[in-house]
Amino acid sequence: MQVVAALVGLVAFATVLGMLWRASQGRARIASGRIEGVALGNRATLLQLSTEVCAPCRATARVLHDVADAEVSHVEVDIADRPDLVSRFNVLQTPTTLILDRDGVVRSRIGGAVRREIVLRELERVA
Repeated sequence: MQVVAALVGLVAFATVLGMLWRASQGRARIASGRIEGVALGNRATLLQLSTEVCAPCRATARVLHDVADAEVSHVEVDIADRPDLVSRFNVLQTPTTLILDRDGVVRSRIGGAVRREIVLRELERVA
């Protein structure tokens, strides 16, 4: 009976951890730092850190490409090409999207697949 209770407790604990992790995906957080070596937009830049084998990265690229316009650029960078950004911004998952202001200063960070409404809200806040 104790074994069954332990297993039920372990499953409940893992479920709660999974729900917390899922809830944190796609949320914007305040971030800081300056990025150099990428083409900046006139108003803002959506810098997507991706990998070649990342399925959510393709969906994120579509959303960011749709949001981008004449004033906001979308730049996708493979983390294998810029390990300096990975270590500097402690990137633990792909995609990770950094929202930069027109001067290249990171103002926001979104881990995981992005949602259009969150990106638009963060762009409004940054600009």
